[in-house]
Amino acid sequence: MCVDRAGVVGADGETHQGTLDLAFFRLVPNLNIIAPKDFKELEDMLEFCVKLKKPVVIRYPRGGEDTYKFKKHEKIILGKSEVLKEGKDITIIAIGKTVARAMKVAQKLEKKQINAEVINARFLKPLDVGTIKESIQKTKNVITIEDGTIIGGLATAIKELIIDEKIENVKINTFAYPDEFIRHATVDELEKIYGVDVDTIVLNVVRQKDKEF
Repeated sequence: MCVDRAGVVGADGETHQGTLDLAFFRLVPNLNIIAPKDFKELEDMLEFCVKLKKPVVIRYPRGGEDTYKFKKHEKIILGKSEVLKEGKDITIIAIGKTVARAMKVAQKLEKKQINAEVINARFLKPLDVGTIKESIQKTKNVITIEDGTIIGGLATAIKELIIDEKIENVKINTFAYPDEFIRHATVDELEKIYGVDVDTIVLNVVRQKDKEF
């Protein structure tokens, strides 16, 4: 067990935080990048990759799956995302383990009279431009959630989509780890420290609603 200079306890050091992989793999041509929302989707993705016969990176997190239980698992199709919840006020796009967090955020937002649409991106590359574009055009408000660096990953991909597809008047807020080496701590502690936990995301969305919705 390690303790950093600030006294935060954790099992990993700055050289062992897996926050950069999605970003640097996305730069490799012809490489497919996917991340499962839970163990069931991981099994489905493994079967998909064997049959695909193309280079694929499957990104899965350390530890077990989230306590949130998903009610559906759509068939894995190359470059196709999964709409887990339809909504009209805001689009939440997440990938990998943060999809469960996105669903929890959506549940809490419902209590605040904010109807969120939740998209499990599944593929960082190739990105499902059609589904994501349609959702953003509908809500005009979007947040991204990922357990990686803010540069080069899902947040960057969605911003590029908005620009490339010329979607106008969109408000976007991104939740990811900053462009720095991440300190020691448990996963739960890190999420709170860097403001990517459920409660912080909900608070930010509600504040945005009060100002601009």
